[in-house]
Amino acid sequence: MKAAVLFFLDQPLAVTGPDTPDPLAVALVRDTLRTLADVDADTFVFPPPGFDKDQARALLGPGKFKIAAGLGRNNAAQQRNAFRLVFVRGYERAMLLSNAAPDLPAHAIQSALDGLNYKCACLGPVPGEDGGAPDRVYALGFDAEGYTTDAFTHVDQDRPGHFTRLETLLLFLERKVRVLPAYRPVARLDEAGALAERCTDTRFALLPSVRLAAERAGS
Repeated sequence: MKAAVLFFLDQPLAVTGPDTPDPLAVALVRDTLRTLADVDADTFVFPPPGFDKDQARALLGPGKFKIAAGLGRNNAAQQRNAFRLVFVRGYERAMLLSNAAPDLPAHAIQSALDGLNYKCACLGPVPGEDGGAPDRVYALGFDAEGYTTDAFTHVDQDRPGHFTRLETLLLFLERKVRVLPAYRPVARLDEAGALAERCTDTRFALLPSVRLAAERAGS
C-alpha cells in the first residue's frame, strides 16, 4: 500500500525566518529526513509561505523526498490540504510528522504507517512538562478511508489539550485510534540540549544535529 509522510519545514521547529537559518535547526531537519529515507513511504516536504521549492532544495540538499506547495491561510489548513493532496494522488496511508525528530527510529515511523488500516488513525503524543499529561502531538496519521477534515477544522491546534481533544473527536467519529509511544521533538532551539542528553551513549549521538546540540549545551 502506498504511504506518504507529510513534513512541514517550519512545524513545529522554526527553520526559516527573516535571518539566515540556524545551522542547528537545519541539521535537525536534515537528520530527520535521513531517517525517513529508510521508511517505505514517499516524503513530501512543504516549505513555509514565501519560501519556494528551489530555496527548500538548496537548504535541505539532496535526498529522497518531494517538495510540494503548502496551500492554506494557516497551519491547520495547510496540513488538511496536504492530506487531501496525497490521497487524491492515490496514496492509501499518510502521516504528518514533526520536522525535528532526529532520534525517532525509522522502525517506529514504519510501524505507525503499517498500522493504518481501514478507518484507522494514529496519534503520537508529546509528553507534558515534568512528565505530565500529553498536550501536543508529534505525529498524526490516517488511512484514506479514515481521513477526516474535522481533525483540522474542529480542533484548534493552538489551544491547550490538543492531544486529548483530537483523540476524543476521532473516537466520536468512530475511528480506530492507535496511540503511539510518547516522544518529544525539538520545537525550539533552546530545547536541543535535552535532545543531546537523551542521546548520550546511543547511536544517535553521532548525528550531526545531536553533536551540534551537545556543543551548544557545553556537554
